[in-house]
Amino acid sequence: MTPTHNRLEQKADLTRFSYTLRLVKNVHWIVVEDSVNKTDLVKRFLANCKVPYTHLFSKTPDLNRFKHRGVLQRNEGLKWIRTFGKSSAVVYLADDDNTYDLKLFEEVCI
Repeated sequence: MTPTHNRLEQKADLTRFSYTLRLVKNVHWIVVEDSVNKTDLVKRFLANCKVPYTHLFSKTPDLNRFKHRGVLQRNEGLKWIRTFGKSSAVVYLADDDNTYDLKLFEEVCI
């Protein structure tokens, strides 16, 4: 699950992470935007990223933007998982602005 928000490097970060996820077997990417709705940039990106995904959104109130970054988005993703997810799934919380070694997913997705 990946929270994301509008910033200059957002598409580059999502692209880099999607290239890693393409190499992971049996993965479903939950992307949750910090937004009042799904943005065109992320919608278009996900439609072409070649990774199975679910696209959600949840806006962080401006008063909490820096204090609680990504919390509401992760909670929205967890709510979706509780409703629609498989009981045997593993959930990994992955920020889009980090880099991940494939060894991590080999360990998690055994």
